[in-house]
Amino acid sequence: MSVKRYGIYLAYAPTVDLRHEGLGRYLAAFLKGAAAREDVHFVIVCPSWSRNSLERLFEAEHVPLRCVDIVAPDMVPAALNLYQGWLDYRKRKRKSSRLGDLANRLRNFKTRVVENTLRGIATAESVGALILRMLPIFLLILAFLALMPLWLALGIFVGAGFLGRRVFWRIVKRLGKLHQRLQALIAKPKDDGVALRMYRVMEHHEGQRMLALINNLQDIRAWYCPTAFWPAFNGIKVPRLMCVPDVVLADFPVGFAGVGGDRFLETFQFVESAIRGGQHFVTYSNSVKWDTLVDRYAVSPGCVAVVHHAPNDLSHWVNIKGLPDHEAASRNYCQGLLINAIQRSFNQGYAKGFQNGELKFFFYASQLRPNKNVLTLLRAYEYLLRKRFVGHKLIMTGNPYGWAPVQKFIEEHHLENDVLFLHGLKVQELAACYKLADLAVNPSLSEGGCPFTFTEALSVDTPVVMARIPVTEEVLTDPELQDMTFFDPYDWLSLADRIEWALAHRDDLLSIQRRTYAELLRRTWADVVDEHLVVLERIAQLPEQSAGSVA
Repeated sequence: MSVKRYGIYLAYAPTVDLRHEGLGRYLAAFLKGAAAREDVHFVIVCPSWSRNSLERLFEAEHVPLRCVDIVAPDMVPAALNLYQGWLDYRKRKRKSSRLGDLANRLRNFKTRVVENTLRGIATAESVGALILRMLPIFLLILAFLALMPLWLALGIFVGAGFLGRRVFWRIVKRLGKLHQRLQALIAKPKDDGVALRMYRVMEHHEGQRMLALINNLQDIRAWYCPTAFWPAFNGIKVPRLMCVPDVVLADFPVGFAGVGGDRFLETFQFVESAIRGGQHFVTYSNSVKWDTLVDRYAVSPGCVAVVHHAPNDLSHWVNIKGLPDHEAASRNYCQGLLINAIQRSFNQGYAKGFQNGELKFFFYASQLRPNKNVLTLLRAYEYLLRKRFVGHKLIMTGNPYGWAPVQKFIEEHHLENDVLFLHGLKVQELAACYKLADLAVNPSLSEGGCPFTFTEALSVDTPVVMARIPVTEEVLTDPELQDMTFFDPYDWLSLADRIEWALAHRDDLLSIQRRTYAELLRRTWADVVDEHLVVLERIAQLPEQSAGSVA
């Protein structure tokens, strides 16, 4: 049997952990859907720094490696290795308390020595015993005399510093500013202009190395890129298919400008450049095809295919089988996962020593970005907590320090112990959060396709309330389900009312949603792969530089 080979182009930034990225999980589901195809093989070309991240993703998601090869430039840039080494050191330093323990031990030792010496002197019954018990003091005096040259040098230094204090303090001030700049550079290199320019040079160089590898892969029939962030993809000369999940930077320019400023503007320019230089496109929804690519960017409708998601089933990660009460066993397992996740959360004041596996909470799995509508959710939650006395916690998976408005809202409304952020969840922990939640919530204003929230929650028997947006209405078409599930995403009170109603009618909501979920389960990730392969094979057979139909 002949095997057709197709390429996948990835160019994620060095610090991206694909296990925590929606596109990473999408890639894993896609490749698992392709695993049963013996006539197809995928080759991923990625930057040198992404190989390990991909391998960790595939291990975590149980992606069979027989259906994919990873090709990357050999050497990771030295500057990046140094930076990664520093980050690893900082992580170890935060996790380890050895220095603090050592300081405490030294202080305790000093206290014991002083107390024991004084007690011994006071209770000595002979001259010999008195001399012996004063020995620690004699040793301390000898140590002081031995270090006398050091004290003299220190005195001279202090005196010189006093005489030249104006110069000294000017130097200290400059060093302080330099230290702050270095701290900001290390903590958030994306926000530093110099670091960003250096990375762009590194990225361009790495892109050229990747293109050299791609040009040597002569047996690849067509290339696929899962996002529109990388205009360098258009440098590939063989047929190529670019996925455009969405262009939220254009839909929410003010929100993204407030978060990342020039960095997001540059990213938006990259996306537009990639789209304008693209050949053929695929999207997750008709909404993105027509409203974004056709209407906004004047792409020919015939050059855009639509391939909807398949359900994302999380149940196998947390379902325990082979025991008399498998449901109780699964719940106990999930409670253990939840407790571990909360204990390492950002909310250390609340999480330290946390052991409540019966915690009641709502769950929203998402990064914190302007289009995710997190502030509307927080306003609705604060109203439910303080005005309607709904005693649930709100658990989210984003990094609260990545978006200042979220952090500010939580601090101003004193929600530090009520809104918990579990960033960097493993897939098993994600599944456990969905399973234990009383309700999953998705208030997003814009998505590329119907959010995974619906199928992920329903796969572990948790009902959902969601924003009424075009991509959800495109997939969840049952009128009764829409009335019970959707809310107005621009009205926090509508969201609060929907959450309160869903809690009071949880079983009814779950029953209606299970019916739609059962229908969605007919579609598999193998179907998603097959539909992509139809498009890839079609463009592979088009004449060179053709803009023919792919729909």
